Amino acid sequence: MRASCILLCFFMFLAVSSAYPGKKKQYKPCKEFVLYFHDILYNGKNAANATSAIVAAPEGANLTILAGQNHFGNIIVFDDPITLDNNLHSPPVGRAQGMYIYDTKNTFTSWLSFTFALNSTQHQGTISFIGADPILVKSRDISVVGGTGDFFMHRGIATIGTDAFEGDVYFRLHVDIKFYECW
Repeated sequence: MRASCILLCFFMFLAVSSAYPGKKKQYKPCKEFVLYFHDILYNGKNAANATSAIVAAPEGANLTILAGQNHFGNIIVFDDPITLDNNLHSPPVGRAQGMYIYDTKNTFTSWLSFTFALNSTQHQGTISFIGADPILVKSRDISVVGGTGDFFMHRGIATIGTDAFEGDVYFRLHVDIKFYECW
């Protein structure tokens, strides 16, 4: 009798505790801002303006034209200007430096690894990003994995969106950075 009473109390406690799940902690960013980076892919004719280049391509492909079938196999390195607004001709506040790899055959997606090297009166230091980029999704998140200078040991999320593009040669990314760990 006593064992069944204890068992009944245990199940009642279990039922009540699972009926009212605890609130999840809502995290607020400790720092947040928006930047734009502008990528101009070298196409064999625009060497003076190009800020990125294909450095690896599928066998038989050339390094001035992106491969067919979702650009699978292309690896691009870049050194793009970063601006505070969406105008390519605005004064740059730094450079986006890294690479993107078109890594999926059946959809248009890439894998990103890059750093924002900021050198302005507002911000000094670097912010490092890494993650998958399903390009056809309007808004997507990548990880902020660290930084230096004003962003020492910062971590968070960057929500990116393709703000503009012109064929395979130019695109602009809107980058909304939210830091959740600030030292």
